[in-house]
This record gives sequence, C-alpha cells and structure tokens, in this order.
Amino acid sequence: MLFLAHYALLSMTTSCTNDELFLQLRNDLLNFLYRKVGRDEAADMVQEVYLRWRKQDVSSIENPRAFLFTVALNLIRDSSRQQIRVDKHTTEIQDFFEIGNTADDPARRYDGQRQLASLLHALNQLPEPVGHAFLLFRYDGMTHAQIAKQLGVSSKTVERYIQRAGEHCLAILAEYR
Repeated sequence: MLFLAHYALLSMTTSCTNDELFLQLRNDLLNFLYRKVGRDEAADMVQEVYLRWRKQDVSSIENPRAFLFTVALNLIRDSSRQQIRVDKHTTEIQDFFEIGNTADDPARRYDGQRQLASLLHALNQLPEPVGHAFLLFRYDGMTHAQIAKQLGVSSKTVERYIQRAGEHCLAILAEYR
C-alpha cells in the first residue's frame, strides 16, 4: 500500500506543474498548520511555504510533500522563537511602565516619570498603526487576531508591529539603564 502512495506521489510530480502540485498538497498542509497554530497564522504560514516553494528547484525535490511539511515545521519553530522574544519584550516594557507608578522614593518616581515620558515620545515616533497595535495589545489586552480585525491587517502583521514597537521602546529603555 505504501508503495502505491509513493508511486502516486511520484507520478503527480512528473505530470503537474509546480503550482498544481502545491495546490494538490495545500489543503493537507493547511489542516496540519491549523491544528498546530490556529486559523489565522496557518493561512499566513501556508503563503510563506508557497513563497519558499516557488524559490526552489522543485524538480530536484524527491518528496515534495515532505519538503512542504518540513518548511511548515521550520516556520512553526521560527514563530515560536519569535513569540518568546515578543513575550520577553512585553515583560520588560511592562516593568518599564510600572517604574513611574510604584516608586516610593521621590527621586526614583521622578526618574521613572521621565523614562515614561521618553517612552511615550518613542511611541509617537512610530507609524500610527504600529503604535496603535502596541497599545491595543499592551493596555487593552487584545489578542493579535482581535487587533488584526480592528486594523484590517493580518495577525502576522500585528505581530510584526508589536515586535517593532517593543524593540523601539527597548532601545529607549536602554538609555536609562
């Protein structure tokens, strides 16, 4: 039985164009990613897999299905690593925002308020949707999907916005450490 499935896959690669082959495997790939990362991110990842597929010399790939699923798994790992970085940035920025409010020492409170003013200035330097996405995420507690719907962009774009804002704010934070 396994031989027949492998034979069918090989015949598919020889008789189809690269795009047709991808389209035949797309639903399986989408279902796999959906189970791993959710609907919004799965759709974005399938598009990224397709872009990487198009960059390859597909004729040299012995098992296109394995190639596509390996690319998808690598994207999941990359996304996970990026989320860890975003979470770290969010925690550091949260600590930064709390400096101005919790300090009992008047000098520390003043320094914290100066830092907070600098941070707000930094957020104003960002493009409007980037700063807006960051504030919706940080202060309103909205998810990436909710922010994406409100801003009319993809969840992946929201993730990039939040990361960009976080990195920009951390650069400002570094000046005070």
